[in-house]
Formats: sequence, C-alpha cells, structure tokens
Amino acid sequence: MHTGVTIHRGPYETIPPTASPGLLFLQRFLPATDSLDPNKLSISPFFTPNAPIIVGSNPPSATSGTIPLLQVRGRQVAQFHHEVHIAWDMDLNRETGAVNAMTDTATGPNTGTPFAPLTGGVLVKRTVMFEATSETVFKQDPDQFPVKVREFNILDLEGNSLDDLQIVEMRIFSDSRPVQARAAELHKSSAFGDGATQEAPQSL
Repeated sequence: MHTGVTIHRGPYETIPPTASPGLLFLQRFLPATDSLDPNKLSISPFFTPNAPIIVGSNPPSATSGTIPLLQVRGRQVAQFHHEVHIAWDMDLNRETGAVNAMTDTATGPNTGTPFAPLTGGVLVKRTVMFEATSETVFKQDPDQFPVKVREFNILDLEGNSLDDLQIVEMRIFSDSRPVQARAAELHKSSAFGDGATQEAPQSL
C-alpha cells in the first residue's frame, strides 16, 4: 500500500498501473474532463453530489451546473486536452515520506503519526495536485491554433475504500484570458448571423 506523497512526472497517460490510488484516479478522471461529449464520458461519477468546483477567486459552482458548460464547449471546440507536467498524490491518513511513482523509491522517512480519525464514516482521504497545460483548439479557427493555458489543480478525495474515491472539492487556478481572447478574435472575423457572441469554453 502506498502512503505519504507519491509523485508522477509526465503525461497522465504514462502513469503506471502500479501507481498510488490518487494518481490512478487522476488517470481515469482527466479523460472525462477532456471529453468533448460529456454525455458519453461524464465527470459526474467522479464527484460527490454536493462537491464544489472553485475556479480562482470565483464563487464555487456545483458539478451539475458545470456539465451544461461542458456541453457548450463541445459545440465550439475541436480539441481539448490536459498535458500534465507533474502530479502529487498525498495520503492524508498517514504522514510519511515522498515516493516516486515510477520507481516506488521513498525519498523521505516512511514512518509517521496517523492523523485524527476521519469523520462521517470516511475511511480514505487523499489530495491530488497537478500542474498541467490545457490546449484548446476552436472548430471555427482556420489555423487550428492550440491556445495553451498553464493550470494548477487541487482535488480533495474521500471514500470508504481506495476503489470508490470521489472528489469532495476541486480547485482550479488558471488564466483563461488567452482562450477568451482567441474566442473574441474568431468572433470578429466570423459572421454569426444572429449576432450571438461566442463564449469562452469551460475549462476543467
């Protein structure tokens, strides 16, 4: 069983099957966030019913309210993908040393003092953090130019076992201005007929 902090460097597609539970959760979760068809690959099963999604300093939004925005993204965007640079999985049940996901070699002491018992029947609590660059390509972009935005994300996970982890809170730190600027630029150079504006797609 992996404890402490486990680190993975590189794309989420290269997370090995022997990685820690939080990293394996991330490997399953990101394809859903990148999907342009949320009806086929929904993010809902990855969240608890009342889990908030907090983007920067904005008020939290519910997962149920985010799904329609992802559907809008699917109509406007030809390609969306998270390129993970580094990810950390922290086992909050126990305070131990860091472990490299590829080598499984401890980089710190592997002994520690357990935290206080978890409440509400929750047996497992982890936090996954990752740095990534999201790439957005608009359908109406004749150059198919990928708009790149650097992100830092925090996923607080809870569950009754390592197999049923869900997100209880997600925090996203990114600058969406490049995506908004590209959307505005394409809007200026396109005829929308009814004059409707093109919204910047939701990023997760």
